[in-house]
Amino acid sequence: MDANTPRRGTQRTRGSAARTGGCFNDTLARARRAAAAKRAQRQFAAPAMDGPPPEVEREMAAAAMLWRTLAAQGKELRFGRGEDGRVSIELTDPAGRPLDVIGASGLFRLLSQSSGPR
Repeated sequence: MDANTPRRGTQRTRGSAARTGGCFNDTLARARRAAAAKRAQRQFAAPAMDGPPPEVEREMAAAAMLWRTLAAQGKELRFGRGEDGRVSIELTDPAGRPLDVIGASGLFRLLSQSSGPR
């Protein structure tokens, strides 16, 4: 095929550029309307969360307060896994010597005491 010969079905006629431009302009106008609609939706959408929910932040603050209180008393918490595969929680001294096995219920009790009344 000669490089200057148009392929079948692609012959240009007078005004075809204008018709093509019209299709492009229509598509461009639709794209602009769709973009504007998306911007409008974002204005009314719920704001994205920048951090954990407030209740999680309260629990994290209670845990931090408990950690500071225990550290001031010379105590630490050590988490591990018991022989039965369950989580074990020990109260230890700074050298790592166990003072007491408190378990999950004991930990939640300490957390509730450190956060005060709700």
